[in-house]
Amino acid sequence: MSDMMQAGFDYGALPVELAVKSRAAAERIKLRLKRTVEDIIEIGRHVYQKGWVAANDGNISVRLDSERLLCTPTGVSKGMMSPDDLIIVDMKGNKIAGKKQRTSEIMMHLTVYNMRPDIRAVVHAHPRHAIALSFETATFVPGDLEGQLHLKEVPVVAAGPLQVEQIAAGLRNHLVVLLRGHGAYARGQTLWEALHWITALEESAHIAWLRAALPGRE
Repeated sequence: MSDMMQAGFDYGALPVELAVKSRAAAERIKLRLKRTVEDIIEIGRHVYQKGWVAANDGNISVRLDSERLLCTPTGVSKGMMSPDDLIIVDMKGNKIAGKKQRTSEIMMHLTVYNMRPDIRAVVHAHPRHAIALSFETATFVPGDLEGQLHLKEVPVVAAGPLQVEQIAAGLRNHLVVLLRGHGAYARGQTLWEALHWITALEESAHIAWLRAALPGRE
C-alpha cells in the first residue's frame, strides 16, 4: 500500500473505540476512502480528456469528515494523477498527509466549506466556452431549457483581491460560479455532482456560443 493510502487509512479520523471494537466498521471507512481517492483520480482524468484543464490546471476537493479534506495538490496534471499525488489538509489549510505540496487555491475551497457546512465537494476546471462568455457578462443566463431549469443563472466574478470571498458567496446560493477569464467552480454533495454542474455549465455555454454564431444574429 502506498504511503498516501496508508496515511489516508490511518490519518486519525477513526475514533479509537471504533477501531478497537469494530474491525468491520473500520474496514468500511477504509473502503470508503479508497473509493473517494479513485473518484478524484477519475474526475481528474475526465476534465483533462474533455480539455477543461491544461498542464497542471484545476483542482478538486472533498470532505472526509468535519475536520479534513482530501484534495489534489499543486504542480500535478489532473489527467495523470495516482493515489500518491493526493493530500489531506485540515480545515485551516495545513497539510497533514501526503507527499505533494498543497495548492494555494485550497483556501478558496475552505472558504466555501466553512460558509456552507453542508457542501461536500468542490471541483474547479476551465471549460472553454464558459470562460469565453465570462468576458462579456456579469451573470451568465442559459438560453437552453436544461440550463434554465437547473442552473438558472451563473454569477461571474471579476479577478481581484476579493475573488475568493466572492466565489464562495456565489456558491452559497448557486451551483456553479465563473471567475472571469479563468474558470468555473462548482459545488455538490458528491464529487460527481460537482462535476455534473461543470458539465451542465459548459453545455449551456456551448449552446449559447453556437446560437450567437447563427447567421443574422448580432
